Amino acid sequence: MLAWRVGLVMCGLAIGCGGALPDESAWDEGRAAEAASEWCAPVGDAQRVKTIFPPSQFGARYAAMPESLVEFRGQLYFAVNFEDGRTALWKSGGTEASTTEVRAFPAQPPWSGPRVGALAPAGDTLFFLAAEPATGNELWVTDGTSGGTRLVRELTPGPEGSWLSHLTGLGRTLVFVRFIPASPTSPESMELWRSDGSAAGTERLVELGPGASVSWQELRLDSAALFIVTHPSRGTELWRTDGTAAGTSLVRHLDSGQVNVLDVRTEGRRAFFTLSDEGNTEVWQTDGTPGGTLRLYTFGPGSLPRLLGSIGEHLYLTLSDLEQQWLRVYRLRTGGTSSREYVASVPNPYASQPDAFPGLSDVARTEGKIFFSIAIGSAGPAPRDTQLWVTDGTKAGTKLLRRPLSLSDEYSSPIYAVSSELVFFSAFEQAAGIEPWVSDGTVSGTRRLRDIAPGAESSYPRSFLRTGDRVYFGAYDDTQAGQLWSVPLRSTCLSGER
Repeated sequence: MLAWRVGLVMCGLAIGCGGALPDESAWDEGRAAEAASEWCAPVGDAQRVKTIFPPSQFGARYAAMPESLVEFRGQLYFAVNFEDGRTALWKSGGTEASTTEVRAFPAQPPWSGPRVGALAPAGDTLFFLAAEPATGNELWVTDGTSGGTRLVRELTPGPEGSWLSHLTGLGRTLVFVRFIPASPTSPESMELWRSDGSAAGTERLVELGPGASVSWQELRLDSAALFIVTHPSRGTELWRTDGTAAGTSLVRHLDSGQVNVLDVRTEGRRAFFTLSDEGNTEVWQTDGTPGGTLRLYTFGPGSLPRLLGSIGEHLYLTLSDLEQQWLRVYRLRTGGTSSREYVASVPNPYASQPDAFPGLSDVARTEGKIFFSIAIGSAGPAPRDTQLWVTDGTKAGTKLLRRPLSLSDEYSSPIYAVSSELVFFSAFEQAAGIEPWVSDGTVSGTRRLRDIAPGAESSYPRSFLRTGDRVYFGAYDDTQAGQLWSVPLRSTCLSGER
């Protein structure tokens, strides 16, 4: 029933299998009401930075694009994994001349071998994963030059390589998780490691136990990383690390069983997460200490809460009902056991139809506002409707900004906050396909950036990232490939930084 959430497939150009294109009159009326207000354009023209990829053999939806975008030393760094199996680390200063290859790696079997990725800055070092035939997939570092790009340490000797994940920079130290596959003499296990970029300074912090698993969601506070561990005998635990052995410890035992982590939202010195246990969903808050790790509320079976984020002293969430097919916004007071407070309803024009279940898709939080997208299900894998909303925590301030976004189940529209009042996302138009859009939280300030792919074809924007005064992303364009694009920001129209 919820298969349409996984991402977006097109049974045509840019419309999925969910049904006819939704009526856009709801947001068009709002646009007309706000059209009289003058809108200061906070962005410039979107331009291709450089042609990196050759024409794709897989088409627009599946084309290779720049991946794992991060900011490092004031520049953009990203992974390039070509469709023929070649892999490389690249960087860009925003111009064609400054967009160059840092280090290329030997080709792997196309789409089956290890790839360059998981870029994670830590101080003046950029860590990432890459593979060579003699070592397999291992941890690498770079200072931004080809000569300064090297293997850190071969944790698993030989060409098999290591299973590494959750790369997180804490100051000048990287922490990451290593998975140890089962052998004839020992079961599978997971370990937490640290690295300062040297072989001697890459060491295990703690062994998490046989059969343990680590939640993939990142819980990041100002100076520490939190991670949720489930263990066959110990149950579910919250751990904390600052990258040192002394600063790595169990924070709190959360549940005696192995429960699922549904949502994670991190905001400065506190984080929120939800746990699903036998039909119940628990909402938690933590500041990384035992006393500051609190269960705020428990929702019973039949309702699906999803976290939006906090505004002031309240945590906001959406609540969906499977039978009635409605979605509403509620809030909980942070800091202790709370009761839920109704904020607003998100209308579902398809509520009387089968399988028209509304659910949260993506979230981006700015200063005083939360942007979120929803998808309304259908009998097929693709949603029948997708919408972008914004809330300031009030009923009047909870508004529909744009519909539809993407109606495919193989491409999901991202939302990315670039300042205190501005988000980038993607949306569909009949004449332009799925293209990059921008919104300042008003209907009149929600606009397409550019029609990148020719005509009604879609560019399928991915991986928005702000670096300095530019926003980078990947997009399928007239080169018939997914290339690196960027948009300049105009600071006179922005009241804050991301």
